[in-house]
Amino acid sequence: MCPSAAFYDAVFQLFRGTGPSPERERDALLLASVMRWFAVFRGHEEEAGVWAAAGLLYSAESGALPDAGALRSAGADDRFLAALDARDFPADADECTALLITLSHLVTLIDAIAATRPRHSVKGLKVSAVQKKFRDGHFAPQCSRTLIREGARQLKWEIGDLTSKTIKAILAGEEEGQVTARIA
Repeated sequence: MCPSAAFYDAVFQLFRGTGPSPERERDALLLASVMRWFAVFRGHEEEAGVWAAAGLLYSAESGALPDAGALRSAGADDRFLAALDARDFPADADECTALLITLSHLVTLIDAIAATRPRHSVKGLKVSAVQKKFRDGHFAPQCSRTLIREGARQLKWEIGDLTSKTIKAILAGEEEGQVTARIA
């Protein structure tokens, strides 16, 4: 097992120790799965577990996040801890942090769309359907369209391309059983 995988396992145990609700756990596993997919896609296979661990913890409510001391004991460094605290793009945001911020909103938007579909899955979901809901600020208003746009700009990707890749990442997680489909 590589250190990245061992780190993810340790962080996962800390996360489970916070007693997340089933819905919160599913959402965290979804973002973790997507972050892992993007790490591999972007050529950071050796850091895939670290990126997934960041996704697992990123959307935790304050007080539900394992303390910094426990995370440091598991192997977290300052960069990892800073990524968990970032809610806007710091000037020195690395690729993992930029993706984490961007994908936390885009995955939530896409997942909300999937929840309205008969199979509660992204299977067959088109980018155009996401773009339509993206323009509707009343749909999933907790998703910051501004942060998604800014993240795509910082990552030098078109929003449609980023959306397509995110759908593929979510679908891969569903198909591999890393994330179960949303229960209606």
